[in-house]
Amino acid sequence: MEKAVRIYFSIFFLLVAFGMVMVFNVKMFNVSSAEAALLPQIRGLVVNFAFAGAAFITAYLVNISWLKNSSRYLVLIIILLLTATLIIGTTRNGAKRWIDLHFMMLQPSEFAKIVVVIYLSEVMTKKGERVQLLKDLFSIGLVVIAIVGLIAKEDLGTATIICGTAMLMLLLGGMRKKYLLYLAPLAVAAFCLLVFMPGKDYRVGRLQSFIDPCGKEFRANTGLQQCRAQVALSIGGTTGVGFGNSTVKIKDLPESQTDFIFPIIGEEFGFVGSVVMIMLFMAMFGIGTYFVMRLRDTFNFYMVAGFVLMLAIQVVINLFVVSSLSPNKGVPLPFISYGGSALASYSFMVGLILNAVTSENKR
Repeated sequence: MEKAVRIYFSIFFLLVAFGMVMVFNVKMFNVSSAEAALLPQIRGLVVNFAFAGAAFITAYLVNISWLKNSSRYLVLIIILLLTATLIIGTTRNGAKRWIDLHFMMLQPSEFAKIVVVIYLSEVMTKKGERVQLLKDLFSIGLVVIAIVGLIAKEDLGTATIICGTAMLMLLLGGMRKKYLLYLAPLAVAAFCLLVFMPGKDYRVGRLQSFIDPCGKEFRANTGLQQCRAQVALSIGGTTGVGFGNSTVKIKDLPESQTDFIFPIIGEEFGFVGSVVMIMLFMAMFGIGTYFVMRLRDTFNFYMVAGFVLMLAIQVVINLFVVSSLSPNKGVPLPFISYGGSALASYSFMVGLILNAVTSENKR
């Protein structure tokens, strides 16, 4: 087990370090001057790395029993933060997802992912087999729906990830599969409502452009990112054009340092580099699954399983989007894409995973 822990942490650290390098590689080509490309970008990356490190250490050292007993309070805090975001939040690229703390932009929806997994783990541990009962599922669902509802208006991608993870965790906890027949129509109806809601016309455009993102009517707007991503991946070929030599990243692929950083990796490192990165993620999820199967504590089992599933779902969605196998949802690639709150939340998840595994080994 100790060897698996070391390998898991090594992959995590390697992905974060590579992500930092790639983000700087992209961002320094998309600023107005050389001065703006260097110090401010390095400062931002150092701050993000510091918060990620602090999040990992905090999660690794925290008392998991205290965390479990505090899950209801964490739910209340995250609901208040999400509500505050809708009221006083800062809007970027048409979405109000951040609270400006001046020294960093806090994105509460990223930490809502952690809270939902901890809450579900605590509830399912306490209820045991009663999680199969419809009335218990209803009470659990109300909390998840409240959190997802506050997120979905501005961030449909994160809402989808939380819903998918919650559903899989409930199935893992013994929820009867027949309940999916009740939940599926409700989920489809809610998704359609959110896509076609007033003021979110870009969501309809993304859905339409999914069929042919490079079509003339979509190439300049809703299909631009996916179209240029296809171009970047095709340019990369087998071994890529070389680190730093991407042409698509130079103001040709909007937000390439965030949700669409993988096509730049594909362009610069080619098919071989892309496969290596995917294999690293697969190794991480494989080791995470190994951890889950070895955990004896019920709460640790559900929590680690939830985080492993959540990270896997997010990686799959991002890769599907950038390869045009799914409509654009605005989902970043874990550990690689730029974003301080996102990196801190992923690091916290990894810290809790390793905390649960190592604490059980010491018993």
